[in-house]
Amino acid sequence: MNSRLAFLLSTSISGLAADHRDDLLASGLTQETIHRHRLQSVPPVLIPSLLGFDMPSIRSALLIPFPEPAGGFMDHVRIKVFPALTDRRGHAIKYLQPRRSGTRLFFPLAGMLEALNGATPLWLVEGEKKALAVAQLGLPAVGFCGIDGWHPAGSRELLPDFKPIRLAGRVVELVPDGDWQSNAAVARGAFRLAQALENRGARVRLVVLPQEAP
Repeated sequence: MNSRLAFLLSTSISGLAADHRDDLLASGLTQETIHRHRLQSVPPVLIPSLLGFDMPSIRSALLIPFPEPAGGFMDHVRIKVFPALTDRRGHAIKYLQPRRSGTRLFFPLAGMLEALNGATPLWLVEGEKKALAVAQLGLPAVGFCGIDGWHPAGSRELLPDFKPIRLAGRVVELVPDGDWQSNAAVARGAFRLAQALENRGARVRLVVLPQEAP
Protein backbone atom coordinates (compact mmCIF):
# COMPACT_ATOMS: atom_id res chain seq x y z
CA MET A 1 0.00 0.00 0.00
CA ASN A 2 1.04 3.59 -0.60
CA SER A 3 3.05 4.34 2.54
CA ARG A 4 1.47 7.76 3.05
CA LEU A 5 -2.02 6.31 2.67
CA ALA A 6 -1.19 3.54 5.14
CA PHE A 7 0.06 6.15 7.60
CA LEU A 8 -3.09 8.27 7.31
CA LEU A 9 -5.35 5.24 7.72
CA SER A 10 -3.47 4.12 10.81
CA THR A 11 -3.75 7.41 12.65
CA SER A 12 -6.23 10.20 13.24
CA ILE A 13 -3.44 12.75 13.62
CA SER A 14 -4.80 15.01 10.88
CA GLY A 15 -8.47 15.12 11.92
CA LEU A 16 -10.77 17.32 9.85
CA ALA A 17 -10.30 20.94 8.83
CA ALA A 18 -13.36 23.11 9.41
CA ASP A 19 -14.09 23.62 5.70
CA HIS A 20 -13.74 19.90 5.04
CA ARG A 21 -16.15 19.08 7.85
CA ASP A 22 -18.61 21.68 6.55
CA ASP A 23 -18.39 20.13 3.07
CA LEU A 24 -19.17 16.65 4.41
CA LEU A 25 -22.01 17.83 6.62
CA ALA A 26 -23.48 19.81 3.72
CA SER A 27 -23.53 16.53 1.78
CA GLY A 28 -25.74 15.05 4.49
CA LEU A 29 -23.12 12.85 6.11
CA THR A 30 -23.30 12.17 9.82
CA GLN A 31 -20.41 12.34 12.25
CA GLU A 32 -20.69 8.58 12.65
CA THR A 33 -20.28 8.01 8.90
CA ILE A 34 -17.37 10.46 8.71
CA HIS A 35 -15.58 8.71 11.56
CA ARG A 36 -16.34 5.17 10.42
CA HIS A 37 -15.01 5.83 6.92
CA ARG A 38 -11.92 7.67 8.20
CA LEU A 39 -12.63 10.71 6.07
CA GLN A 40 -9.88 13.11 7.07
CA SER A 41 -7.86 16.12 6.08
CA VAL A 42 -4.44 15.49 4.58
CA PRO A 43 -1.59 17.47 6.14
CA PRO A 44 -0.39 19.75 3.31
CA VAL A 45 3.15 18.42 3.53
CA LEU A 46 1.88 14.92 2.63
CA ILE A 47 -0.20 15.88 -0.42
CA PRO A 48 2.63 15.66 -3.02
CA SER A 49 3.89 12.29 -1.79
CA LEU A 50 0.34 10.94 -1.52
CA LEU A 51 -0.44 11.88 -5.13
CA GLY A 52 3.02 11.32 -6.57
CA PHE A 53 3.14 14.85 -8.00
CA ASP A 54 3.05 18.40 -6.70
CA MET A 55 0.39 21.00 -7.42
CA PRO A 56 1.13 24.12 -5.37
CA SER A 57 -2.30 25.66 -6.02
CA ILE A 58 -3.90 23.07 -3.73
CA ARG A 59 -4.39 24.71 -0.34
CA SER A 60 -5.85 21.64 1.37
CA ALA A 61 -7.19 18.17 0.61
CA LEU A 62 -9.74 15.75 2.01
CA LEU A 63 -8.83 12.05 1.88
CA ILE A 64 -11.60 9.64 0.85
CA PRO A 65 -10.50 6.10 1.75
CA PHE A 66 -12.09 3.30 -0.32
CA PRO A 67 -13.35 0.34 1.74
CA GLU A 68 -12.35 -3.08 0.46
CA PRO A 69 -15.18 -5.67 0.35
CA ALA A 70 -12.78 -8.29 1.65
CA GLY A 71 -11.97 -6.09 4.65
CA GLY A 72 -9.88 -3.02 5.37
CA PHE A 73 -9.28 -0.37 2.76
CA MET A 74 -8.10 -0.47 -0.84
CA ASP A 75 -4.65 0.68 -1.87
CA HIS A 76 -6.29 3.53 -3.76
CA VAL A 77 -5.73 7.23 -3.23
CA ARG A 78 -8.45 9.76 -4.03
CA ILE A 79 -8.70 13.24 -2.55
CA LYS A 80 -11.03 16.21 -2.84
CA VAL A 81 -9.00 19.38 -3.31
CA PHE A 82 -9.72 22.83 -1.93
CA PRO A 83 -10.14 25.09 -3.78
CA ALA A 84 -11.33 23.25 -6.89
CA LEU A 85 -8.87 23.51 -9.79
CA THR A 86 -9.63 24.53 -13.37
CA ASP A 87 -8.36 22.68 -16.44
CA ARG A 88 -7.41 24.24 -19.78
CA ARG A 89 -11.00 24.01 -21.00
CA GLY A 90 -12.33 25.82 -17.97
CA HIS A 91 -13.78 22.70 -16.34
CA ALA A 92 -13.65 22.40 -12.56
CA ILE A 93 -11.46 19.64 -11.11
CA LYS A 94 -12.59 18.73 -7.62
CA TYR A 95 -10.93 15.34 -7.18
CA LEU A 96 -7.41 14.08 -7.82
CA GLN A 97 -5.62 10.74 -7.59
CA PRO A 98 -2.19 9.44 -8.62
CA ARG A 99 -1.61 9.24 -12.37
CA ARG A 100 -2.41 5.87 -13.97
CA SER A 101 -3.95 4.64 -10.70
CA GLY A 102 -7.12 3.46 -12.43
CA THR A 103 -10.73 3.54 -11.34
CA ARG A 104 -12.33 1.71 -8.42
CA LEU A 105 -15.84 1.33 -7.03
CA PHE A 106 -16.66 2.84 -3.66
CA PHE A 107 -18.29 0.44 -1.18
CA PRO A 108 -19.98 2.14 1.82
CA LEU A 109 -19.52 0.06 4.96
CA ALA A 110 -23.15 0.39 6.02
CA GLY A 111 -25.14 -2.32 4.25
CA MET A 112 -22.14 -3.67 2.36
CA LEU A 113 -23.14 -7.34 2.70
CA GLU A 114 -26.61 -6.58 1.35
CA ALA A 115 -25.09 -4.52 -1.47
CA LEU A 116 -22.86 -7.41 -2.46
CA ASN A 117 -25.10 -10.42 -1.97
CA GLY A 118 -28.65 -9.24 -1.32
CA ALA A 119 -31.75 -9.65 -3.43
CA THR A 120 -33.10 -6.17 -2.67
CA PRO A 121 -32.51 -3.37 -5.20
CA LEU A 122 -28.94 -2.10 -5.36
CA TRP A 123 -28.43 1.65 -5.48
CA LEU A 124 -25.53 2.41 -7.82
CA VAL A 125 -24.71 6.05 -7.18
CA GLU A 126 -22.39 8.50 -8.91
CA GLY A 127 -20.10 9.99 -6.29
CA GLU A 128 -18.62 8.69 -3.06
CA LYS A 129 -20.39 11.16 -0.77
CA LYS A 130 -23.74 10.56 -2.45
CA ALA A 131 -23.25 6.80 -2.06
CA LEU A 132 -22.56 7.28 1.65
CA ALA A 133 -25.66 9.45 2.03
CA VAL A 134 -27.81 6.76 0.37
CA ALA A 135 -26.29 4.04 2.56
CA GLN A 136 -27.15 6.11 5.65
CA LEU A 137 -30.80 5.71 4.66
CA GLY A 138 -30.47 1.96 5.10
CA LEU A 139 -30.29 1.24 1.37
CA PRO A 140 -27.58 -1.02 -0.09
CA ALA A 141 -25.38 1.31 -2.12
CA VAL A 142 -22.21 1.29 -4.19
CA GLY A 143 -20.57 4.40 -5.60
CA PHE A 144 -18.84 5.02 -8.91
CA CYS A 145 -16.54 7.98 -9.52
CA GLY A 146 -17.73 10.04 -12.45
CA ILE A 147 -20.05 9.05 -15.27
CA ASP A 148 -17.29 6.96 -16.88
CA GLY A 149 -15.98 5.60 -13.60
CA TRP A 150 -17.46 2.13 -14.12
CA HIS A 151 -15.20 0.70 -16.84
CA PRO A 152 -11.45 0.37 -17.48
CA ALA A 153 -9.87 2.77 -19.95
CA GLY A 154 -10.45 1.67 -23.53
CA SER A 155 -13.26 -0.73 -22.62
CA ARG A 156 -17.00 -0.69 -22.04
CA GLU A 157 -16.89 -3.74 -19.78
CA LEU A 158 -17.66 -3.34 -16.09
CA LEU A 159 -14.74 -2.89 -13.71
CA PRO A 160 -13.41 -6.02 -11.96
CA ASP A 161 -14.77 -4.48 -8.73
CA PHE A 162 -18.25 -5.46 -9.94
CA LYS A 163 -17.41 -9.18 -9.76
CA PRO A 164 -18.41 -9.73 -6.09
CA ILE A 165 -21.73 -7.89 -6.61
CA ARG A 166 -24.81 -10.00 -7.28
CA LEU A 167 -26.33 -8.52 -10.46
CA ALA A 168 -28.19 -11.30 -12.27
CA GLY A 169 -31.93 -10.82 -11.90
CA ARG A 170 -31.46 -7.89 -9.53
CA VAL A 171 -32.99 -4.44 -9.78
CA VAL A 172 -30.30 -1.77 -9.94
CA GLU A 173 -31.37 1.78 -9.19
CA LEU A 174 -28.85 3.74 -11.26
CA VAL A 175 -28.31 7.24 -9.88
CA PRO A 176 -26.13 9.46 -12.09
CA ASP A 177 -25.72 13.13 -11.27
CA GLY A 178 -28.82 15.22 -11.89
CA ASP A 179 -27.42 16.82 -15.04
CA TRP A 180 -27.71 13.65 -17.11
CA GLN A 181 -30.99 14.94 -18.54
CA SER A 182 -29.39 18.12 -19.90
CA ASN A 183 -25.83 16.96 -20.60
CA ALA A 184 -25.52 14.66 -23.61
CA ALA A 185 -22.13 13.29 -22.53
CA VAL A 186 -23.44 12.38 -19.09
CA ALA A 187 -26.57 10.81 -20.56
CA ARG A 188 -24.45 8.75 -22.96
CA GLY A 189 -22.29 7.47 -20.09
CA ALA A 190 -25.37 6.60 -18.02
CA PHE A 191 -27.00 4.65 -20.86
CA ARG A 192 -23.76 2.78 -21.57
CA LEU A 193 -23.48 1.81 -17.91
CA ALA A 194 -27.10 0.67 -17.91
CA GLN A 195 -26.40 -1.51 -20.95
CA ALA A 196 -23.29 -3.03 -19.36
CA LEU A 197 -25.30 -3.86 -16.22
CA GLU A 198 -28.12 -5.39 -18.26
CA ASN A 199 -25.53 -7.51 -20.05
CA ARG A 200 -24.82 -9.02 -16.61
CA GLY A 201 -28.51 -9.74 -16.07
CA ALA A 202 -29.44 -6.69 -13.99
CA ARG A 203 -32.76 -4.89 -14.38
CA VAL A 204 -31.79 -1.23 -14.46
CA ARG A 205 -33.98 1.71 -13.47
CA LEU A 206 -32.56 5.15 -14.14
CA VAL A 207 -33.26 7.49 -11.22
CA VAL A 208 -34.06 11.14 -11.91
CA LEU A 209 -32.56 13.54 -9.37
CA PRO A 210 -33.41 17.24 -9.10
CA GLN A 211 -30.90 19.35 -10.98
CA GLU A 212 -28.81 21.76 -8.95
CA ALA A 213 -29.61 25.42 -9.33
CA PRO A 214 -27.13 27.28 -11.58
